Amino acid sequence: MGDAEATERTENLEDNGSRKDGVCGPPPSKKMKLFGFKEDPFVFIPEDDPLFPPIQKFYALDPSFPRMNLLTRTTEGKKRQLYMVSKELRNVLLNNSERVKVINTGIKVWCRNNSGEEFDCAFRLAQEGIYTLYPFINSRIITVSLEDVKILLTQENPFFRKLSSETYSQAKDLAKGSVVLKYEPDPTKPDTLQCPIVLCGWRGKASIRTFVPKNERLHYLRMMGLEVLAEKKKDRPVLAGDSAAGSGPPEDEASASQDAEQAASPDAGTGGDPAGGPEASAPQSRTADL
Repeated sequence: MGDAEATERTENLEDNGSRKDGVCGPPPSKKMKLFGFKEDPFVFIPEDDPLFPPIQKFYALDPSFPRMNLLTRTTEGKKRQLYMVSKELRNVLLNNSERVKVINTGIKVWCRNNSGEEFDCAFRLAQEGIYTLYPFINSRIITVSLEDVKILLTQENPFFRKLSSETYSQAKDLAKGSVVLKYEPDPTKPDTLQCPIVLCGWRGKASIRTFVPKNERLHYLRMMGLEVLAEKKKDRPVLAGDSAAGSGPPEDEASASQDAEQAASPDAGTGGDPAGGPEASAPQSRTADL
């Protein structure tokens, strides 16, 4: 028994030595990740950051706006999105950065727009945080009627002529870029919607586009007592009895403002007609066939 144990011990030592040399044996076990996926850090924007002054000027933000509560998720390169937290949550994040792993926090208030830099502001408003941000905005606000809200939520890029004269008079004096669309209820008309609505939009060359998620669109339309057809493939909701001609295909939100500019351009259609397209060019094609 003693010789057998000595032989087995010698073989084990040889095996261990060969494993150390990497000649044979199973691969070494991987180190277990204790903290899972590495999240991007949350970085508060410093007071001297040159990113904020153009935003403050473009939207005429109130001096009481808590800019110290703005944060982003990148330390290098261009900042794509800006988030906002409360003062209390800011203190929690700053004092527990080494002990607490934060996956998601804050509400999105601004998004970088690729074509926005030519309009003196590279960031457009985000619908997610518009109700938090609206009390501090003193510029680029358009008051719309209930009928205007219906048109803006069901059509892709409605031209100014489709909106009320009051809305048109406000929009024509504004430069291109992100805007706030505000509906104020009329107490003298109790049968209408008695709830204020704030929407994010984009003032193009000849049209206005809203940046509102589909589910939120349906919610507002149902609040107005409108019957909405549920169509999964449509980006814009379709009202019962209306055609789906005003609904465009889904687009990437980052390039939506640029597409809105192209759609709103008077020379976008055939022969310079803003409503150009298959319907506008149909008479010419029939004449050519004859």
